[in-house]
Amino acid sequence: MTDLQRFNLYWLCQAMTVPTHSAAHYYYDSRTKKFFSEQGSGLLDMINLLLLEPQKTDLETRLAHIDSEASEIVEFPRLNQKDKVSVQLLFLSNFPGIMQEENLRLAAEKQPDAPGFVLDDLEAMNPAFAPMLPYWEDFKLQTIQYYLEQFTGIIGITLKMVN
Repeated sequence: MTDLQRFNLYWLCQAMTVPTHSAAHYYYDSRTKKFFSEQGSGLLDMINLLLLEPQKTDLETRLAHIDSEASEIVEFPRLNQKDKVSVQLLFLSNFPGIMQEENLRLAAEKQPDAPGFVLDDLEAMNPAFAPMLPYWEDFKLQTIQYYLEQFTGIIGITLKMVN
């Protein structure tokens, strides 16, 4: 995986794990082959810089018609709490019998409707979990890539297409 693909997956992870009640929305524009988001401050690119004219106006105009069949913009689906719990429990199933396994499982099961995953804070939970963090990061990105492939099989986005 290239650095750009990894960056794209981290952005998609953020997009797909934003709380269901959040006003933020994450999109893909098939015309420009770029990701962008709509947040309280306006339309943002992948590094959270405000989009400038004329791109901003063009996207705003096209976003108004996102529900039409001809729309070239699609919104990324969000993982709900149940999905986030499932992802984390699947990861933890790869480490049977680890110290404090029950505590990690319970923490994952109590996943709040908040950005990201509970296991993103493994090291903060207990410094002894630090060696698991790289495995979690890889698993998380592979899982997001799987969800992306399921979603994009319909709309034709690949990580290689996005600049």
